Amino acid sequence: MLSVCTALVLATPAAAAPSPLIIDKNVRPKSSNGRINAVHKEIPTMSADLNKVRYGILEGMLETKGFSWVYDGEGEGYILARFDYRGDTNVMRIEYNENYVQLKYQDALGDYVCEKLIEGICYKNGRGYYNYIKNLRKSIAHKIERL
Repeated sequence: MLSVCTALVLATPAAAAPSPLIIDKNVRPKSSNGRINAVHKEIPTMSADLNKVRYGILEGMLETKGFSWVYDGEGEGYILARFDYRGDTNVMRIEYNENYVQLKYQDALGDYVCEKLIEGICYKNGRGYYNYIKNLRKSIAHKIERL
């Protein structure tokens, strides 16, 4: 089912637009700002070469602490990354441009389904979601810094 959803997303043209994260303090229910920032805060790019930025994202997916993330497709300005663990699945849309890389929630099954989603930012989810995505973001940030 998830691959069908992913295929629909790939077939739908949508502009990737990473931007500085502004957390809406009025959203309820909501996880802590620290958890939301750890996952969705933009990563500044040090290269205007989008091919290098793309490569840094793919390297970060492979070298994430714990399990690697699987390439699940891409479009102009974004890569879909999938993580499967014990019957639960999470798909992140990693958007990038000359200025930023930003991880946005795309889809999930099982324990990682977002309870409060606004424009790709998951405001409410379980601790496991934030831990796994935080590790992915850290790995990508590390690779982007070294471009």
